[in-house]
Amino acid sequence: MKALLELAWIGAGRFLPAFSSRFSSTLLSFFVLLVASHFLPTQEYGLYVFLFSIGSALGLIAVLGQQILVVKHYRRTEPTGHPLNQALVGVNARWLALGCLSLLAAALPLRLFAERLPPTYHYLWLALVFAAIFALSEYLQNYFRIHGRINMSLVPREIVWRGSSILLIGGAGLAGVLSGGAGAMAIVTGLLAATTLYQGAAFLRGEGLGWLRAGHQISAETHADWRRESGYFIANNVLNSASAYLETILIGVLLGLDQAGFYFVALRIAMLLTLPVAAIDTVGIPMIAARFQNSDTEGAQLLIGRLSFASFCISLAGALALAVVAPFILHLFNPDFVRHADVLSALCVLAVSQAFFGPGSWLLMIGGGERFFLFARAIMFVLYLGLLYALARIGGLMGIAIAGLLLSTASNLAAWYWIKQKWRIDNMATAFVRPFLFGGAPEDTSAALPGGGTSEGAGR
Repeated sequence: MKALLELAWIGAGRFLPAFSSRFSSTLLSFFVLLVASHFLPTQEYGLYVFLFSIGSALGLIAVLGQQILVVKHYRRTEPTGHPLNQALVGVNARWLALGCLSLLAAALPLRLFAERLPPTYHYLWLALVFAAIFALSEYLQNYFRIHGRINMSLVPREIVWRGSSILLIGGAGLAGVLSGGAGAMAIVTGLLAATTLYQGAAFLRGEGLGWLRAGHQISAETHADWRRESGYFIANNVLNSASAYLETILIGVLLGLDQAGFYFVALRIAMLLTLPVAAIDTVGIPMIAARFQNSDTEGAQLLIGRLSFASFCISLAGALALAVVAPFILHLFNPDFVRHADVLSALCVLAVSQAFFGPGSWLLMIGGGERFFLFARAIMFVLYLGLLYALARIGGLMGIAIAGLLLSTASNLAAWYWIKQKWRIDNMATAFVRPFLFGGAPEDTSAALPGGGTSEGAGR
């Protein structure tokens, strides 16, 4: 009972602000979709979803793994001007510049020759511009949460951007000047640029410009380690991005933009159930990384078990409530969506399963398992593509949802296996209740955690 009360106290004191921000963000994202669906014809709404999915997917790739690298190696206990931190930020900036400028360079010819492309792809250039801005925003979110600045991390993009998107899309629709799905995409792109600029200014005020010339203060070996890790993080980001958005994009290409619109909405409804995991990623991962750096195995296991258990319980309770109100929510977007309510159920199962494994994939990445995860997920992804094709032909949208569920479960099990074998840490929700059920903690928790006793924060 004491442990449960302590868990509740930690949740209220540290995670409630992050959870509230994430919940508000998800709620606002629903209103963005809802407003767009009311002011756009079905095909144009599908186009907006299609462009947004491509932009988000490419943005997650174009950050080039630097949002993970900075969480893993940034020493938040050191002063801002510490040589390691400055060098790390400099490396992050160079990788980010490469990713963002590549997207903008690709957007230019797509804009110039847009009329020669099929109608669906006339505004593909806009998705690439959005992706470049999104990549920078993704990095800044992770940078600020390392410093515990949750409001600066979440509020600009998750609250201000989405809230202002609702107002401008709705206002343009009421005024009759909303120029289709591309117009809605242009609005959200411009507003994201404004909020990211605000975060960028705050970043420069806090970090300064010393990182521009701090590379020589770190050994060549450390730079090589960071390049190698970035390569693995990039490849894993490609797989993450594909698993998150590939289904919606393929549905838009193969089944039609109207079907893509439904699937995107259903997926966003189901992702409400992963809000506890998002809170863990926002606040808990830096805390876990600090225990990794101090080789505190017992403390890491205790914290991870609590977080996974809490996220699973909240997610499961949300799924039960959502099962009752899901048809009503789908009807708000489009009455035709209600006939696909079974697809939403499958996506909810996927979300609850992710919550059960807690921060598993993040633990593997900051714990040195990026190479294992890349190889394992690459094999799974090849099998997934075949499964996706087969199940899509058999079950349509439901088949696609089931394929996504199987891929997610397999990836989480692979991460759990590596963490358990390498660091003797269990990230499943059951890790919290095991001592109460079986009278003891997980066996052999003496393994050294990654990052303990290393120099220059290499985390090796």
